[in-house]
Parts: sequence; structure tokens; C-alpha cells
Amino acid sequence: MQMCPECSCDNLDSAVTCSRCGAQLRGLHGSMTVLNNRYRLLKVLGCGGMGAVYLAEDMRLYGRNVAVKENFDTSSEGQKQFEVETRILATLSHPNLPRVVDYFISGGKQYVVMDYIPGEDLQSIIERDGPQKLDEALKWFWQVCDAVEYLHSQSPPVIHRDIKPGNIKIQHDGKAFLVDFGIAKFYRPGQKTVAGAQAVTPGFSPIEQYGKGITDQRSDIYSLAATLYFALTGIVPPDAVERLTHNKRLVSITSINKSVPAQVESVIEKAMRIRPTERYYSVREFRDAIKTAMVQPSYTPYRTPPTYSRQRMGQRQHQQPTMTPDFLGCFMQLSELLFWMLIAWSFGCCLMMFIAYVLTGVGFGYFITTGNPIPLLTFLFVLITLMQALRLAHRRHRRKP
Repeated sequence: MQMCPECSCDNLDSAVTCSRCGAQLRGLHGSMTVLNNRYRLLKVLGCGGMGAVYLAEDMRLYGRNVAVKENFDTSSEGQKQFEVETRILATLSHPNLPRVVDYFISGGKQYVVMDYIPGEDLQSIIERDGPQKLDEALKWFWQVCDAVEYLHSQSPPVIHRDIKPGNIKIQHDGKAFLVDFGIAKFYRPGQKTVAGAQAVTPGFSPIEQYGKGITDQRSDIYSLAATLYFALTGIVPPDAVERLTHNKRLVSITSINKSVPAQVESVIEKAMRIRPTERYYSVREFRDAIKTAMVQPSYTPYRTPPTYSRQRMGQRQHQQPTMTPDFLGCFMQLSELLFWMLIAWSFGCCLMMFIAYVLTGVGFGYFITTGNPIPLLTFLFVLITLMQALRLAHRRHRRKP
């Protein structure tokens, strides 16, 4: 018999689709199958391209529920990566991470046994309830940040590389768990990703995770920010490749969720920058930036104009007009313009008088040298005319009210 990956219904080994829900069968174990003479399989918790996870009971520990993960990849690189995952989990101890309790090989397939984490994954919660308020989202987000910061503090650091809503379990008491280390790796500077660890989730994986790029702590920070973005908007972020090649922009968080301040939105967008060097370097720095942004005063660029009743509108029509800030601004600009026009007029008058005196001096010198008085008389006439014009202009200016 084989269980359906969707509804866990038992089907014949020769069946192709589930007799109950019609889903495609994957050749999984049947229910009540006992693995390693210890773990009795009850149902399928999840199934993907890399493996399946079963809910099982440990017959040696009085039926305690555990999660048994089966590796589908039988290649040498795939099996090596599965061993890496097991070794990573076996050395970890954190309240927001699952604990490995056993590892074995049966029928040529690898299995790892972990603590069973009951609860609902974050993706299902958002799809059912819609975007969360910032305060509600941060309750589980801080816990996941603590878990990721713990991973990065290991020597060498452990990079999860698959942080997404589907890999975050929320229990009834609000406790959050980060699960599924299927493509995690130890970080060593300059080391490229091996083929067995190559996997991406569109919208949540950074650009350096595609191909054989070099991933580090900032890769997990991108995925953390993308997960928080999804929780606050209910929208899967654009894929990193589309953002890079087609300049696709993120939908504004504040346009969807009014509980998110603009400063917090800026912090999330920085953590989701395409270039790793432009993101926050550590989880602590990212978390502190969010906390700082939450206590900063919000700036409201636009306020909705108030509505008035007809009676109040009639009262406003009989009110005396008051000087508005726009009128004051225009008055100040006009005053400044008149001031500079006066300065220019005074400078022009002085310049003309200076030129007239210079020309008079030149005419007087010409008269002394040649004895011809015509140039001197001409310059004197021009000087007297300019002085008279200035006097008339001054009188008109004084007569103006």
C-alpha cells in the first residue's frame, strides 16, 4: 500500500492517482508501516520534490509522536547533503528549532527522526486570515530571528537558505518554530553552493542563491524580510531574478497594511535589496533597525480633508477671510522682489552719475589741451540733464502714497 501525499489515504501500490482525492501518487509508504523496527507511520505531513515527512509514533517511547523525514534523492550529492542536514540539526539546541533524535538507512533510503512540531504553518495562516497587523506579526518574527541568529552564531555559521512562510510553524500558544533544514549548509567564506544544496523558492530566495552563487548570513536576512513582507501584505514578493532583470518593484506595504509605519517599511525594503552588500549584515542589526523604526515618530504626507455639513458650510461662508500661509508667502516674495529692484535702481543711478563725471573730466581735459569747449559743454549738458531727471524721479517717488 502507498499513502496519498495530500490526504494520507492508503492506495494500492499499482495505483497512479488517489482513490479519494485524485492527487498524483508518489510511491510513499503505506500507513502503519514500521521503519527501523521502531517508528510506525501514521500519516503524511508534507511531500515535495526532495522528500516526504511522515507523522509517526515511537513504539519504544510509549507512542510518542515524532516526525520522520525520508530522502528521495538517491544520488551521491543528494545523500551527502542529507547527511549534512542531519549533522547540522544534531548539534543544535534552541527552543525555536526542532531536535534530531535518530538517523538511519532502510531499504537504501535515508531517514532522519525529529521532534514533531504540532501547529499550523505561517503560509496557511496568512492565506486563511489575510495580512497580519505589525504587532501580531512581530510576536512570531522575533522568535524566528532568535533562531536564525543562533544558527549564524555557530562555528562555522549555519545558513538555513530556505526561510519562508511554509517552514515556520506556529503553535496554539504562539510559539514559533523554524523547520526544514533540507538545503542548509555550513558557511565558509568563498565557498560556492554544491549541486545537492541548490534549491530556491521564488519570492523568498535572494539572487545569489540561484545557480552556484556564494550565500552567507545576508541570504537568510533577505528571506526573513521577504517572509515578514508576506505576513504584512498577504502578497508573495516578486522573484529576485525578475526584480533584477525586469526592474520589478515591491508593492508598498503601507498601501496595504496601515498598521505598518513608513520607517519600518524602509527597513524591510533595505533587507530585501538585490545586492547583498546593501542589506543588513547581521540578524541583530536587522532586528534593531525595526525596533528603532517603531519608536520614531511617523510622518503623514497627506491628510484626508474634513467633511462639513451644509449648516457648517453656511457658517464658513459668512466668516471673514483670513490671511492664509500661501498669501503670506506670496507677499514675502513680492517684498523681496521690490527690495532687489530698488537696489538695482540705486546702483544704476550711481553708475550713470559716475560715468557722467568721468566724461565731464575727459571733456575738461580735452578743453585744456586743445582749447575747444564743445565737448566740455556737451558733457556738462548731459550731466545737468541726468541730475534733473534724478530729482524728478525722487519727487515722484515721495508723492506716491
